[in-house]
Amino acid sequence: MRTLQTTSKRSLQSTSHVIHRLERTNQELQGLSDTLKSYVCEPKTYSLFVRFESLKRRLENLISGNQELISTMKEQKQAIGDQLELFRDRIREFQELERSVLEYIGMARMHC
Repeated sequence: MRTLQTTSKRSLQSTSHVIHRLERTNQELQGLSDTLKSYVCEPKTYSLFVRFESLKRRLENLISGNQELISTMKEQKQAIGDQLELFRDRIREFQELERSVLEYIGMARMHC
């Protein structure tokens, strides 16, 4: 019986860690979105505009998807394997998107 309680506590800690990480990721995504929408990063060419719109849409989609996952995990109070895999995918997507936004910002500043 003791191991069942320990396993349950670990699961809850893991779930709360995942939720906290997703919430922190959403804050970082919102910061990237704000930076992307600032006047410093205004697209000056058509290709930059297309890239800007794509990045903006990807940021919005990832924030929304993260929020849905957070809500689901809070309701269930225990992460399941599929949710943990989705969490890992979202973190990887965040890292890739962050690199893309920073690359775009560098290119937009070169065209000022």
